[in-house]
Order: sequence, then structure tokens, then C-alpha cells
Amino acid sequence: MDMKNFSLFLILLCVATFSFSQETIKPTDDIKIIGLIEKPVTITFSDIAKENAVSLENFKVTNHLGEFRKEIKNIKAVPLLPFLEKVVITSSSPKVLSECYLVFRCSDGYSVVYSWNEIFNTEIGKSIFVITESDNKKLSESSDRILVISTLDFKTGRRHLKGLSSIEIKRI
Repeated sequence: MDMKNFSLFLILLCVATFSFSQETIKPTDDIKIIGLIEKPVTITFSDIAKENAVSLENFKVTNHLGEFRKEIKNIKAVPLLPFLEKVVITSSSPKVLSECYLVFRCSDGYSVVYSWNEIFNTEIGKSIFVITESDNKKLSESSDRILVISTLDFKTGRRHLKGLSSIEIKRI
């Protein structure tokens, strides 16, 4: 094989590798809460729909450098905190809760970590929303479902979760 053909082969191999290595975000229909809790909990579309949705401003998704990536418009969303407050974390004392963290996992393998204190002891907890409608589409019609955002983040793309499938509560 000459150098020209070898170079072409390498380029095609790289393109194929990158094309197939990206995970597809599979839409999700529920969120399973598992881990250090009394019993596993599943939050479904109907559970989310029963809650009063609030209207949020348009949400700008930025990357880790703060550069604009896209905007989500006409948002209606439900706070996630009331669902999490109903989960009973098993711990020997309240002090142990400060050692707990929650791992939010998406269908494509992307994960985000929040500390227990961050969610239950700061304004951040009140800023985590499950989007029920955006860009004039209901949650059930969205290819990003279940979509979760954190409105107080500075670099919003880091915790912009598409296809949220589970929340696991762990202890350090």
C-alpha cells in the first residue's frame, strides 16, 4: 500500500471510530432513585405531570468555557426537589447526610454529581427542574426526555441532562 492510500485508510478509520464511538441519547420514561435509601423509588411521566409546572425564562446552554451552545425556549418545568425530599436516606445519624452525594445518570452514560448539602441545604436544590414542555413540545414528545436543568449554574451545559434515567444516592 502506498503512502497516499495508507493516509486515506487512516483518515477513514478515524472518521469511522469517532462516528461509532458517540453514544446515542435514548429517551427515558422514568427516573429510578436507588442507593442508600429505605426502598427504591421510580418517578414516572404521570408522577411528573401531576405536579404544578412553573414557567421559566428561556434557558441558555453553555459549554465548560461559558460559550453559548443553544437556547431552550418556552419552558414549563417541575422542581425535582419535592420528589427527592420524599426519599428516605438510610443513615445512622443526621451527620452522615453530609457524606452523601447523588449521582444523576443519563441513558448515554453521562453522569453528574451533586452533594446532599448542595441539594438540600442551598438554593441549588430549588433550581433543579424536570422540563415538562419546551419549544412547544410536551415532555412525552421530546427526544431529550427526561430533560433536567439547573437554572443557577454559571456554565449550564455541565448539568444539562438529557435522557436522565437514574439517581443513585451514595456515601463517601
